[in-house]
Amino acid sequence: MKNIDEHYTVIIFRGARSTPLRVKIRPKILRRVLITLACVTIVQFGIVAHYIIQWNQLAELHALKAELSQSRARTSSFAGEIEGMRKRMVALETLNRKLQTLFGLEPDSIESSLDRLEGQGGEEFPFEVEGMNLSLGLAGENGTHIEKGGSNETYPLSRSETLIASIEKGLEWLEHQSNVEETILNELSEIATQRAKQWAATPSIWPVKGPITSKFGPRISPFTGKKAMHAGIDIGAPTGTPVQAPANGKVVVAAYDTRMGKFVRIDHGYGVETTYGHLSKILVKYGQKVRRGDIIGHVGSTGKFSTGPHLHYQIAVNDRVVNPVQYILD
Repeated sequence: MKNIDEHYTVIIFRGARSTPLRVKIRPKILRRVLITLACVTIVQFGIVAHYIIQWNQLAELHALKAELSQSRARTSSFAGEIEGMRKRMVALETLNRKLQTLFGLEPDSIESSLDRLEGQGGEEFPFEVEGMNLSLGLAGENGTHIEKGGSNETYPLSRSETLIASIEKGLEWLEHQSNVEETILNELSEIATQRAKQWAATPSIWPVKGPITSKFGPRISPFTGKKAMHAGIDIGAPTGTPVQAPANGKVVVAAYDTRMGKFVRIDHGYGVETTYGHLSKILVKYGQKVRRGDIIGHVGSTGKFSTGPHLHYQIAVNDRVVNPVQYILD
């Protein structure tokens, strides 16, 4: 039987007058061409799809890097704020120590009543920022490596993670130290308030300006000619010179005495009393409260124990007379 030559004929017309071009293609070759075209098309689609996926992943990676960079920038800024807080806390601690010294307290007398964290000291701070690289870290940077999932594979602990760990420790220290310093400051505030009241009640200024005509202590009495104890100081001043209270207090005596003449006694609290003798005029009353600088009377020479215009000024602490000059600061 005679084989029939099967083929496909492709006729290409190149013009109205030109002879058509006839191309004969065997079915076997045509199938191969179609299969090849199909494979090429599939490969092209695969390449395009892979490119699109990689492009999206690259965009996500860039976005992630930008977010990470912003996060590290915020972390760095926060770290700087923590460092500033630490410096202010140390300054507060230094101030507290100075105030404790000023008030005559032992440096650790207040802290001894506090429950301090074990193994911590007041001057130590675990947080470190300076010199730390905040750029995007890669595997193999100077970080700590840890094992994950029980395998031998290690993962680097980046510097950002180290920084975060330092910040957490720093926050713990700040929280503890702020509680300590707040307690100390409250204690010092109470002491300062008490000392301020005591200071306001301390006779620290001259009741009247003038020369000291007779000092405190033993002297030859101008009235008897014998050795006697002078319980205060005599300050020379013209009659009518205003006499001021040297500290806050309450008038407990405003009267006349044959020896002291017209005199005033003020109780300043804390066991301190002051006496002002030989006044020409008394300007305060019994029970009246006075403040430092208030005028309580005028210089005079009343009473038989006076040889001329002056103020007898006397200070007693817990009923014992002391030298008034030791209290005068101005």
